[in-house]
Amino acid sequence: MKKIVLIGGGTGMPSLLRGLKKHECELTAVVNVTDSGRSSGKIREEMGILPPGDIRNCIAALSESESVVREVFQYRFENGDSLGNLMIAALSDIFGSFESAIEEVGKILNIKGMVLPVTLKNVHLCAELQDGEIRVKEHNVRGIGKAKINKVYLDKKAYANPVVLEAIKGADLIVLGPGSLYTSIISNLLVDGVADAIVKSKAKKVYVCNIMTQAGQTDDFTSSTHVSELVTYLGADCLDYVLVNSNNFSDVLLENYRKESASPVVDDLNRPGLIRGDFVEMGSQNQVFWHKQNLLWHDSKKIAEAIMKL
Repeated sequence: MKKIVLIGGGTGMPSLLRGLKKHECELTAVVNVTDSGRSSGKIREEMGILPPGDIRNCIAALSESESVVREVFQYRFENGDSLGNLMIAALSDIFGSFESAIEEVGKILNIKGMVLPVTLKNVHLCAELQDGEIRVKEHNVRGIGKAKINKVYLDKKAYANPVVLEAIKGADLIVLGPGSLYTSIISNLLVDGVADAIVKSKAKKVYVCNIMTQAGQTDDFTSSTHVSELVTYLGADCLDYVLVNSNNFSDVLLENYRKESASPVVDDLNRPGLIRGDFVEMGSQNQVFWHKQNLLWHDSKKIAEAIMKL
């Protein structure tokens, strides 16, 4: 059975996981741990554990339990707290470690695959902006209305989770994205040992480019800008494939994004291993993640089938 390692976080990785779990493959999700906002940030500050939100979403995506169990796990209270986040926090206390809590939650939700924090070190993402300003903590790094990001880094040295390095070493395919370029993908590559392990792995490496730009992170980025920035942290000639969406979208679908200063990523790539296609599903996203209509995101089935062909 082929081994696929996915590296990312946010809402992009869970979408791809939902599609891939329907195929015959061994899945490992390597998830960033720099989130500092909403329920994850609150639990992180109060309990001193790693932020559980992105990990929770990946566990829910890989779950093969009844839908009501997943819905309860993903339930968010009016005060913003997520029941799944609270469960992970409680199990961390009961079993004495964050990684044990993830393992137990995985058993409870009967997940297909593994979900691993990229590091067990409690670290924050920082950014140096083009005007020289320093932003500390992820929610500030991704904030809008600031100068463009010059580079990102971690506030302290963090070594990779050893299990992550083993998974990368034994992978047949490594997938980066889809997801926020700096906060979901590159944040993983900043952890000591991860980028080097990816480069040295004999696995094929594929980057799934975002459909839309993201205000505060990738304003005006084209597909080649995304790849160029990723290569800065990963190393040249590392990517075997890049998947880029080729759809055109109506003004109605783009209206919500214009309000947030986002636009479709212009495809200007010309490189070996470039795969263009219709990878988008259009409509209302699962209310677990979004509270808006007419959104664009990667179609779980389409992108999973494209990945499996590699």
